Amino acid sequence: MKKIITLSVIVLLAFNASAQFQKGNKVLGFGLNVSSYNNKQESTSVIQESNIINLGLSAELGFAVKENRLNGFFAGADYGLNKAEFSNQPGNNYKNSYLGTYGGFFTRRYKKIGGDFFVFGEGRAGITYRQSINNVSLPSEDKEQLVLVNAGLYPGLAYKWTNRFLFEVRFADFVNIGYGWRKNRSANGNSSTQNSFNLGTSLGLGYLNNIGIGARIIL
Repeated sequence: MKKIITLSVIVLLAFNASAQFQKGNKVLGFGLNVSSYNNKQESTSVIQESNIINLGLSAELGFAVKENRLNGFFAGADYGLNKAEFSNQPGNNYKNSYLGTYGGFFTRRYKKIGGDFFVFGEGRAGITYRQSINNVSLPSEDKEQLVLVNAGLYPGLAYKWTNRFLFEVRFADFVNIGYGWRKNRSANGNSSTQNSFNLGTSLGLGYLNNIGIGARIIL
């Protein structure tokens, strides 16, 4: 309960006036995510080599419409590959991959809490398209298309290091709403389509494990 009250206060305070930017400033941010995992297991019956790769790149551009408010856009793309090869059982080889893009709009309002520290509340809405190919047993191939439309409200903290650099920590969503469309097509030609709708929040145990940290340049 105390966590919910604290986050509510952060969001509400962020909608009060306080000078953070000069009107007309542009705020630019970039994100990069690279991870790789390789593993080889050997036993008397199985020799398995696994490779996992995940890549992500994002950019965000905001415009200061007030001294404490940014409106802007974001876009990004990500790629992932999960492959396993069994040298003595090639029929069990598999490869799963995905490629996705996303973009949308955000608005963020800041409130100074002391020194160069600020809290902020952010509203964000966007659309994601992702295509996956799953080779459960090569050379068979299952394809999946996914479209997500979502919006959420996020609290966060910011520190203005200099007049040109801003460091931020954004927590998981306070509340979120979304719609999803998914189409699957199996290797044998069968296909299915699913539609989903969700309304929820990320508040709860482990909430602080889901945070984003970044730096922004004020132009």
